[in-house]
Amino acid sequence: MSRCVIVAAGEIHNYGSAISFLRKDDYFIFCDGGLSHAESLGIKPNLIVGDFDSCDSDVLSKYEEQCEIIKLPREKDDTDTLYAVKLAVERGYSDFLILGAMGGRFDHALGNISILLYLEGLGKNAVLIDDYSVMQIAGSKPLLIEDNCSYFSVLTVAGDVSGVTIKNAKYPLENASLSADFQLGISNEVLPGKVAEVSVEHGRVLVVTVK
Repeated sequence: MSRCVIVAAGEIHNYGSAISFLRKDDYFIFCDGGLSHAESLGIKPNLIVGDFDSCDSDVLSKYEEQCEIIKLPREKDDTDTLYAVKLAVERGYSDFLILGAMGGRFDHALGNISILLYLEGLGKNAVLIDDYSVMQIAGSKPLLIEDNCSYFSVLTVAGDVSGVTIKNAKYPLENASLSADFQLGISNEVLPGKVAEVSVEHGRVLVVTVK
């Protein structure tokens, strides 16, 4: 099955970088104001969801005859982005790329990071990117990091963790414990010519790779 790309209403400035992550067979869901990114990304939406409180009506009308549109109530438990993710899971998708999820409102940005935790908990593969970095969740399954990045950071975002091991990095760790009130894992580097490996025995961490 193809990958699902969720485009939220946050900031995207470097469209060229975002486009480099896209695949020809991706399935694209745009969330409300995220539809404003469609033209710059050169993408035709497969599905548009939202309460449309932040979407330009002229932009929306352009796609009304071209794709599926789901209008949501303004008062609801899930954000438009989380609704889109849950719907994609229901439709069978297990591989996700999330764009436009950072910048703008900080509360929405944090909520979007929690979506990575949600998908990882379901056993799905999920990557969130912004103009500067790539974000993924690492748990008991090792996460591999190529040496083509400037830095990477390992952050606790779901409580304290233990059994953290980082291999092939400038600052390695073995069976370490990390707490949410002391972020030890910021700005590490992959050793030249190596592939770094991050794993966690108990808990989950956010791995941020800086381009």
